[in-house]
Amino acid sequence: MAASFRNNGTRAALLLVAPLLTLGVASAAELVRPGEAVNYSADVLNSDFRTETLDLQGNVRVTQGPNSIEAGAATAKDVRSQNSHWLFQKSVHIVTNEADLQSNSASAAVIGGQLSQARVEGAPAEFAQRGGRGDQQVRGRAGVIEYDFAAGVVKLTDQVWFTNGKDEFRGDVVIYNVREERLQTGGQGRVRGIIRPQGQTGQQKKDPAVPESGE
Repeated sequence: MAASFRNNGTRAALLLVAPLLTLGVASAAELVRPGEAVNYSADVLNSDFRTETLDLQGNVRVTQGPNSIEAGAATAKDVRSQNSHWLFQKSVHIVTNEADLQSNSASAAVIGGQLSQARVEGAPAEFAQRGGRGDQQVRGRAGVIEYDFAAGVVKLTDQVWFTNGKDEFRGDVVIYNVREERLQTGGQGRVRGIIRPQGQTGQQKKDPAVPESGE
């Protein structure tokens, strides 16, 4: 059985109830309450009840607690199980209490009923930490960014550029713990960076050995 819904001037809004399991991570539990439902809305919905799949088109918005994902289109599999998989396309924007990510496309996993992981891809994909000081804005760009909602860890790969608002880093891989504000770099190539003295901004003296960030 398949069902199709289209809004008439008002966006279709539907509720997907997915009971959650407590993950045992205190910080994650504070972000999403046990039993929090996944809500979604879109201009057009196609749903297949037998295969438990969704096809959402136009102004898609998926939320769970303070976490939200917006996109032009999305598909989802196994939506009534504790573990479902979502794909998002066209101007994807992911927002949590800790992070803001934007990309061309993204996939997201609901594990144990909780929105737990996201992988965004773009040319490039972008990440920014939320809630930081204006002069110490942590952000980065890369071909691929993976975000672990529960652990608060962001992994950037493929032509990575990363900054804490003053210093800059470039490399193959950058792993950043949002909560601990700790950064680790890796990969096959060499890591390059700029460390600027106190009082010097990113718009002032540049290190000629490191290419411009494009900012």
